[in-house]
Amino acid sequence: MAALPKAAGIYCRLSYAPDGSLEKVERQEADCREVAARLGWPVSEEHIFPDNNRSAWQRNRKRPQWDRMLAAIEAGEIDAIVVYHGDRLIRQPYDLEKLLNITDSKGVRIASPSGTRNLDNSDDRFVLRIEAAQACRASDDTSRRVLRGLESRAKKGKAKPGGKRAFGFEADAETRRESECEVIAESVDRLMSGQSRGGILRWMNSVSCTTEGNEWTLRGLTNVWKASRIAGLVYQSGVYYRAVWEPIISPETWEALKLLLAQSAEDYPAPGRERKYLLTGVATCETKHRLFPKPAGGRNRKTTRLYYCRVKGCPTSVGRNIALLDAYVEGRVLALLNDPDFIEEIMTAAPSVAKEIAELEVRKAAVVTQIEDLVDHPDLDAGLLMKSLAGFNRKVKQLQDSAAMSERRRLLRRVAGISRDEWDELPIDVRTSVVRATYKVTVLPTTKRGPGFDTSAVRMERVPVADEAAKPKKAKRTKTK
Repeated sequence: MAALPKAAGIYCRLSYAPDGSLEKVERQEADCREVAARLGWPVSEEHIFPDNNRSAWQRNRKRPQWDRMLAAIEAGEIDAIVVYHGDRLIRQPYDLEKLLNITDSKGVRIASPSGTRNLDNSDDRFVLRIEAAQACRASDDTSRRVLRGLESRAKKGKAKPGGKRAFGFEADAETRRESECEVIAESVDRLMSGQSRGGILRWMNSVSCTTEGNEWTLRGLTNVWKASRIAGLVYQSGVYYRAVWEPIISPETWEALKLLLAQSAEDYPAPGRERKYLLTGVATCETKHRLFPKPAGGRNRKTTRLYYCRVKGCPTSVGRNIALLDAYVEGRVLALLNDPDFIEEIMTAAPSVAKEIAELEVRKAAVVTQIEDLVDHPDLDAGLLMKSLAGFNRKVKQLQDSAAMSERRRLLRRVAGISRDEWDELPIDVRTSVVRATYKVTVLPTTKRGPGFDTSAVRMERVPVADEAAKPKKAKRTKTK
């Protein structure tokens, strides 16, 4: 008769517990304790491994307690495992092989209500491999059925079931919660108007909280913007379908929003750090180092602040009075925004491609439906439909890459012709975005001393209205032998 294990651990796992419930995991543990008591295996109270709401089918899904259990086996802390059922422990052959490699020649045994296995026994290992393959096949079948169900719901415009409540919607994920929809719509309008994401984040936290009652984070806010549900669309397997609920923002606006979010985050200050000065990180010295604020030295250090280059040894290091430089730059920007020629240039710019992208997505969904219905419609040409689908994907990608209506151009249209009073009422991060969109500000060394401001020591270069994405790319030069 085989000797009893010295110490047994208990592994429990529940794949789906959206409410964080531990009841079923605790029930598994109780059943495992009964099995251990019947076998006479001593259970180590320090080695209970509950993986709650963790899938074992997805190889990229982390199972912290599984990893802790393997480490305990490898360290020799336990020499037996009690589990409610084999599929709670392993659903992928990969996991079984990893377990076998760690337990090799250690005499580790596994017990469940269905029996015991010795991992050093070749027959038991053979049976375990068959069971793991069967469990993997069962998971694949379940996944396929779930995917087909989700695709069927998406075609009907229905939301995916389950999960936590989405901001802007009730628990059924389809009924709009109007008070939250208004917040989403205004946040999008603020972003499209040029306010930084950090500024919008602070505003969101002043008027609302997440569905779980927490403060908003930049990632959480961005996820709300990126979700197709706010445009009245349901996304499934690369295709957008019209939803049964009314959109919070139009699909065209949402496409423009996605293009905006895809641009570099360089123009936005870090979330949580409120901008205080207009040109912080915007103006540069002649060596292209960004300028930052600091108190002035001497007797004016409490009342005067300077923009300065903080790179030691910079050959063009400068320091300039913040109030005077801001006033000069704002004056130049306001003059440009009220220049009739500039306003005409902005208003005659290329239109947005967002509407065209939205229309292409709808036509693409129709083609996907036709492809899926080929069995019922043998007269349809499958090859032609696949070629058409590839064409839609290619056209959408081209429009996204050459998004002529950029965030910068939209911003300039909104502030064209603005008065001084209206300018002063704008949030400072919006004013900073306008400065970036109109001029590159370079502060040069000056020999002027005493009161006054040396305007000749500030170089302001106009930023062209034409978007970089709209400019034709230069052909690559090839070397000839």
